Amino acid sequence: MKKSTTLALTGITLSALVIGLLTTTHVNAVTAATNSSGQALEIGPPVINLFADPGTSVKTVISLRDISPTSLLVIGQINDFVAGGEDGTPKIILDDTVSAYSFKSWATPLTSLTLKPKEIKNLTVTINVPKTASPGGYYGVVRFTGTPPDLNGTGVSLAASLGSLILLTVNGQAKENLSVVEFSASHNSKTGTLFETAPIVFTERLRNSGNIHEEPAGVVTVKDMFGNVVATLGVNQPTRDILPNSIRKFESSLDSSNIGNKILFGLYHADLSVTYGANKQTITSSLTFWVIPYTLIAIIIGALIVAFFALRTLIRRYNKYILAQAKKNNK
Repeated sequence: MKKSTTLALTGITLSALVIGLLTTTHVNAVTAATNSSGQALEIGPPVINLFADPGTSVKTVISLRDISPTSLLVIGQINDFVAGGEDGTPKIILDDTVSAYSFKSWATPLTSLTLKPKEIKNLTVTINVPKTASPGGYYGVVRFTGTPPDLNGTGVSLAASLGSLILLTVNGQAKENLSVVEFSASHNSKTGTLFETAPIVFTERLRNSGNIHEEPAGVVTVKDMFGNVVATLGVNQPTRDILPNSIRKFESSLDSSNIGNKILFGLYHADLSVTYGANKQTITSSLTFWVIPYTLIAIIIGALIVAFFALRTLIRRYNKYILAQAKKNNK
């Protein structure tokens, strides 16, 4: 198979796009990619959520606009992606590897488009879901590359690539299984159970062992040793997706934004509660930690010790002075 010699700037442009998509999956935005030649495209929407039954077809429309001063030949292709890290950064599969959650073999071939400057055209993407498709989530990125028609295939065009993220849900009884891998507390990136002061950052690492993306949401409730609620912190709010077979890390901070000028001291309990899935399942975890301003306490103790010896010295000198005056008066 002959491969195109056109260079595509997929690394930065598309990765940055999809990172944004996974963190703002409900924003109907327009995304632009521009290269050093001034060629540029806008597409919308950047995120598409589709639902289909096995054995049916589903269609979606992607709008493209040429915002460069020259005409562009726009060529599209579909790539799989999987979770590439715990911060939501995806790993786009650019080789022939097929993800277990791929729908690209179900999609009809994409047609190429020629856009004049400022012209907008729509491209229909059709996905034919097999009757044997298992219920769950399937994921792909529809990427587009814009090249001046007279330079297409010559290898001299440096074309920017960007895409729309498609999250396809095949209806049915999907496997939903979310679990807490880690629930911990830290201060200045040091995890522990004894801290000197706020802010205290709670880390929640959640594993999706199911076969569909989840948007969990929850809270961390912090109580003091008497059971009084000190603060309630949001977890994954606004919601972001956790892809199947992946772990995603979230953080919630106990700081002045939620406790004001309150000084923490003593034993505290933190309870994590997260809800997810169609049936609103709940997973929980808890931890305890101490907040003791030991540096301040040490300074106070040190100051008291210094004050004690200073006072004792002054008292001794005063006693000596009184005795000396008494002897002087007796002479």
